[in-house]
Amino acid sequence: METGIHLVPRVMGERFSTTNPATGELLVEYAAATEREVAAAIARARQAQRWWGALPQICRSAVLRRFAALLLEEKDALARQVTRECGKPLQEALLTDVLVSAESALFYAEEAAHVLRTGQVPHANPALRLKRGELRWLPVGVVGVISPWNYPMAIPAADALAALATGNAVVLKPSELTPQCALEMERVFIRALHEEGIPVQPSPWQVVNGLGPAGQALVEGEIDKLVFTGSVSTGRRVAQAAAERLLPVVLELGGKDAMIVLDDADLDTATSAAVWGAMMNAGQTCISVERCYVQRRVYSRFVALAVEKIRKLRVGDGLDAEIDMGPLITPKQLRIVEEQVEEARALGATVHIGGHPLREIGGNFYAPTLITDADQTMRLMNEETFGPVLPVLPFSDDDEAVALANGGGFGLAASVWGTTTRATRVARRIQAGAVLVNDVITGFAVAAAPHGGMKQSGMGRSHGRLGMQEFVRPQFVDVDLAPRMKKLWWYPYAGNFAPMKAFIEMAHGKGLRRLRAALASLPLLGRKRT
Repeated sequence: METGIHLVPRVMGERFSTTNPATGELLVEYAAATEREVAAAIARARQAQRWWGALPQICRSAVLRRFAALLLEEKDALARQVTRECGKPLQEALLTDVLVSAESALFYAEEAAHVLRTGQVPHANPALRLKRGELRWLPVGVVGVISPWNYPMAIPAADALAALATGNAVVLKPSELTPQCALEMERVFIRALHEEGIPVQPSPWQVVNGLGPAGQALVEGEIDKLVFTGSVSTGRRVAQAAAERLLPVVLELGGKDAMIVLDDADLDTATSAAVWGAMMNAGQTCISVERCYVQRRVYSRFVALAVEKIRKLRVGDGLDAEIDMGPLITPKQLRIVEEQVEEARALGATVHIGGHPLREIGGNFYAPTLITDADQTMRLMNEETFGPVLPVLPFSDDDEAVALANGGGFGLAASVWGTTTRATRVARRIQAGAVLVNDVITGFAVAAAPHGGMKQSGMGRSHGRLGMQEFVRPQFVDVDLAPRMKKLWWYPYAGNFAPMKAFIEMAHGKGLRRLRAALASLPLLGRKRT
């Protein structure tokens, strides 16, 4: 049996292939999109946006509801496709990819009308009372989305569906490791259009498969906004390229999420959360628990309980419904995890369980690991690990816990565990885009909740109304109801200053002074304007 040595896509001329990370099985060979083909996809999206954006919102929302229903109808097959491409257990594929994508579609279908609703703009100045202002929200146009492999449905769906709900068209460049999931979503979306009786030529959802050059072509193409999810280093290059042409971007660049366990937390629940939060999807989640800080009074007990629970995890092919944890996505990702653990061990950290690859299972498997005696200088505590490793460190009091959690360059998410009042008080001091009290990770599954980070974790938001607002632009329309009336502040200025000053005093003064100012401003009404 192959062990995943070919998992990084093999480039064959203008083609590349993908493999199952658990078995090394060759899955599909694809044509890599050229720069010309990416430009053609953008042109098709531009054409589609004209008719899609002109549809009544009720029609667009109907398509999204149908899309959600079809995802749920095909949930078994779609979950298996997710597992084949990225290795996660079937239950995770079902819940965190298929279900989250469907619920995102339903949320956007309901909320789009609120986000796009025209609002009235008041005019407080008396001189402007004959005006009626409105604030409209327009789609930005064509949105480019570059998405990662770890949630090959949920992440691109959250971005693409929010853009589509608000009248935009989308060109999605999925990870070259998980392209089929994106193609399946595109297929389901086109089916939803068909079943709603809406024209589909061309579709407002376009997918371009390829390697780095395809992503670069999308960034440099004639798009109106870009959403990128990936590493800090790549995100920085994307931002620099976008800045050259003033292309607005949303960047979600990962995290080093902290979990704080106070001494009044329920340790059985907290340890179960820590193990799941660190090992789910083999730790390949941007909001995984990557740093766990436990108050000294309960530290030893916490470590013992967590080790006991990690020991029970079943590791293997995610297509086996009895498996708890699947493989890492590539040998390269396994090496990153291995290097961080070995460096920590060499610098004095203690590995209580795990800490080694599981070669007997396959080339991409790493044992669920718990480490103590690490310190903040180690790569394990500063760099994103993206693997099944749980470092646990002690702290003395709430202030120290907050300082530890806020240390470092990331600020995507965090969690605090303890009695509700105290844990909430601590949570409000954490510098992260989302902080969960007595829960972990599931904030991403709340379609109404915004997702995004602080510091190096990125800029902008996805999910929720804030995520939808990333894909609209404001337009102020002001209508003068006295179109034949020349304005008091127009030319000529000669002789205008004193009565204009009096007019300002009338508008903002009080009592008798305001009355005198009103009388002094009357000459403005009699002046002839050019």
